[in-house]
Amino acid sequence: MRERISSLQPKDVQLDDDLLKKTFLEHLNYIYYGKHHLLHFFNEVKGIAALKVLKQALQEGIDDTGSQIKQMDEIYMAISEYPSKTNTLSLKATTLEAYLTAIKGGKTPLEKDVFILFYLQQIEGIEITYYKVLKNLAKAIGYSNTFLNQPFDLAVENKLLFEHIYKEYIS
Repeated sequence: MRERISSLQPKDVQLDDDLLKKTFLEHLNYIYYGKHHLLHFFNEVKGIAALKVLKQALQEGIDDTGSQIKQMDEIYMAISEYPSKTNTLSLKATTLEAYLTAIKGGKTPLEKDVFILFYLQQIEGIEITYYKVLKNLAKAIGYSNTFLNQPFDLAVENKLLFEHIYKEYIS
């Protein structure tokens, strides 16, 4: 059996709709509860950030995250599902590492801001990846994936914003 599976190519594998829907919901739950966690993280680092433009960008991230959560609530309603608590360990580990490095690491305000910006870019990259996966899964299931365009676009815009501030800050 192992030889048969290992010789398959991705095009040879057919996933049924139930498995695709289950996978879609798992990813949606991850990003949904990850967003709730990020609200707390963004608020915390906003209070630590020294650079005014970084504080403003974090507030924008807070506002966008709230908007994305509302949009995901609408997605759950549209597909007749409810959020199901899930493990968001990788996102929590990233924010914990950011917290320990930037906040508890005895850094100067400048160093803290640079580390905060670094971790914010990582977090947005994770979100972008999850939204891409969700869009592909939604399309495969037969859901319209256009309802994911706005939250995806916000994640991309935030990543670009944090990158821009980071580049300005370190140059």
